[in-house]
Amino acid sequence: MDERAIQKIVQSAGTLKKPVRLVLFINAVGCEVCPDAKRAVQAIKKSAPLVALEIYDQVMDRDKTQIYGIKRVPAMVVQDNDGHSIAFYGLVEDVFFSILIDALHAASEGRTWFPVDIRSTLRHLARTVRLQVFVETDCSLCRPVAQTAIGLALESTLVSTDIIIASDYPELIRKYSIKTLPKTIFGENLHMDGHVTESEFLEMIFQAEGLQPGQDRRCLVCSNPSDDIICTSCKSRIQAESLNHKIREERSRPISSS
Repeated sequence: MDERAIQKIVQSAGTLKKPVRLVLFINAVGCEVCPDAKRAVQAIKKSAPLVALEIYDQVMDRDKTQIYGIKRVPAMVVQDNDGHSIAFYGLVEDVFFSILIDALHAASEGRTWFPVDIRSTLRHLARTVRLQVFVETDCSLCRPVAQTAIGLALESTLVSTDIIIASDYPELIRKYSIKTLPKTIFGENLHMDGHVTESEFLEMIFQAEGLQPGQDRRCLVCSNPSDDIICTSCKSRIQAESLNHKIREERSRPISSS
């Protein structure tokens, strides 16, 4: 995308309410798309003054690389004032550029992404769980999965979300034997292909943390006896409430001018 296209997308999303940090990690050597990523974040900053832009070199700025846990470049990190963050790996374009801008707004607004059942269930987490969502920039089916993973990271500092443009990292495609997108990896060993519902996200997050179905025979949401981490009744309620929450959020947002 050229600068004018980027500015149009940023401006159509509206004005940020509070400052939000956008951190770009690049590498001066061996990264062909890093200059494009740098131009993109500079165009975002130009159109959105409340974006606090920081640019680091993955090799030269090793202290920052370690603080943010950056594994590869280019990486764009969106971080709010409470320490919630999301990392976008690869050259973010098309559908996922809009998602990046939406994440900036969500972090700026302190947006409530989910109904109370999901937020209260996340409070049971005791250790950080990493989510990796592999997508493509023109994949509309990838969008809802990525947005759910982003929302979870903005709800809990113990959820770490990486949105990864798969085609930019062929070594990861080979490593994880990726044949279908989206692909979500919970922790290190739990994988799900295709769409992932909100209740499935919760179950897989707690399994990645170490909780096994039937371990305490109680549902994490309602505390009633259950052989599953989340009982069938709560799964249905979470999905219905999540859908209603999304509809209300969409209706409450201003219509962007084209």
